[in-house]
Amino acid sequence: MMNPLHSIGFCPVCGGGLCGVRLCSEDSPHGLIICDECEAIWLQPALRTPHQYPSAEAAKCPVCDRDLWGESSRWAGETELKLLGWEKAIDPELNQDD
Repeated sequence: MMNPLHSIGFCPVCGGGLCGVRLCSEDSPHGLIICDECEAIWLQPALRTPHQYPSAEAAKCPVCDRDLWGESSRWAGETELKLLGWEKAIDPELNQDD
């Protein structure tokens, strides 16, 4: 697992991970916020909302049930952020190179 390209902040659950935007599913794209350390998941770019965790045996997307780290999922780039409408939630100081 690589680091997220664009993050909205540090994880309020574990305190050490970056909460990055992950785009899931090619046929019906949707976004997730995932901590790159503890794998906490938010369904919207607001870290004060309830979070959940994927199964330890098989990390699946809570929206489409596809593999979170498989071919149908990737860290979102600039184009994906605009597609999701989440570009304003990003903390530019935490960005990695696209």
